[in-house]
Amino acid sequence: MDHVGAVVSVIDTVRGQVVDDLWLPNGSSSLQDIRISPDGRYAVVTHILARFHLPTTQLERGWMNTNAKTIIDLGRMQVLNTFLLDNIDRGAANPWGAAWSADGRTLVVALAGTHELSVTDFPALLAKLAKLTPEPATAISPALPYSTTGTRAPSDVPNDLSFLVGVRERRPLPEGDLGPRAVVVLGRRAYVANYFSDTLTVLELDGAYPKAESIPLGPKRQMTAARRGEFYFNDARICFQGWQSCASCHPGEGRVDGLNWDLLNDGIGNPKNVKSLLLAFKTPPAMSIGVRESAEAAVRAGIRHILFTVQPAEVGDSLDAYLKSLKPVPSPHLQKGRLSAAAKRGKKVFGSKEAACAQCHPKRLFTDLKSYDVGTVGRFDKPSDTFDTPTLVEVWRTAPYLHDGSAATLRDLLTTANPSDEHGKTSQLTADEINDLIEYVLSL
Repeated sequence: MDHVGAVVSVIDTVRGQVVDDLWLPNGSSSLQDIRISPDGRYAVVTHILARFHLPTTQLERGWMNTNAKTIIDLGRMQVLNTFLLDNIDRGAANPWGAAWSADGRTLVVALAGTHELSVTDFPALLAKLAKLTPEPATAISPALPYSTTGTRAPSDVPNDLSFLVGVRERRPLPEGDLGPRAVVVLGRRAYVANYFSDTLTVLELDGAYPKAESIPLGPKRQMTAARRGEFYFNDARICFQGWQSCASCHPGEGRVDGLNWDLLNDGIGNPKNVKSLLLAFKTPPAMSIGVRESAEAAVRAGIRHILFTVQPAEVGDSLDAYLKSLKPVPSPHLQKGRLSAAAKRGKKVFGSKEAACAQCHPKRLFTDLKSYDVGTVGRFDKPSDTFDTPTLVEVWRTAPYLHDGSAATLRDLLTTANPSDEHGKTSQLTADEINDLIEYVLSL
């Protein structure tokens, strides 16, 4: 199986060059923070560790998503290991900000989806890791749902939901402090910034019953329907056992994690690439093969089949309001907000009869809202499957492409993945025309 996961790039700031890429475990996504220990020996990265190669038939024991911190040994410039922040029967969704105490002995991670802090005795973690059977730790170990035999070697750790037992505590935030995303440690107190409640939590790190104080950062904000929907979208409490939230697979305000998932929405055995939710309510049907007639239906099916709960109507209605409020972000390929010279040339190619791109991707929404057989039916698909024409708005941030994620780049999509000209007539285009076309589409 190919490795599909995030990397941490090491940059030589003097030369301005990437000098190394540190691979995180297969399925790593949604990296939110990286913090270096006070002594400069370690760095911690917070992220999700997805088990995307499994059919999404359950959530128990991290079957779909687990939540992790990866420790990097900066002296050797290599991944030391990845540790799951979840418990066996309770997820720790959406790890976000991280912080070290000044002496480097305490490592704190904000669990944004479950509104908690994870507080780890770091020397104890290292000591526990050192007791394992020696072997080269691998950052590309198979992403199993959980360890079935117990942790015996470093390569087992990323799959062990019990490894942090005895060296870590989960501390709930005070009632009403919601969405912790940033944390700092001063002395023996953690200061936590809470995105949804607009509050600051001050939490004592020591003692049997550590004190916690909630400080409002301003007048209490009124929750609009869209803001309430954004909260639910990021709140793992509406998920069975708190393993994940909607944002786990749709980070960055409803965009994509770049992974293929075998969802119950359209049956088992046919994984599909995650689609951005931007403009979902304006571009029916929903899902790659149009299995849901509308985004409204897809939201409610997602609660049932992905979060595995039943929620009041208000939750679905609020999620609808939030997703409808999402706006496109200007492409970084624009120059001062305008098309570059290459993109202007690509726009002409896009609209030409020869390329015929605009035929299925007309202006404004850049989709004709229809489904086609575009020559991408694969071994996991039915021969009769047709695929919803996606919007090209923000395509610059939604790689990989096609319903199965088989095209890593737009160049792949237009060339090697399109030998029969079934999604755009690109085989007769020159190399320069392909380059210009790519620049235009990336500018949308």
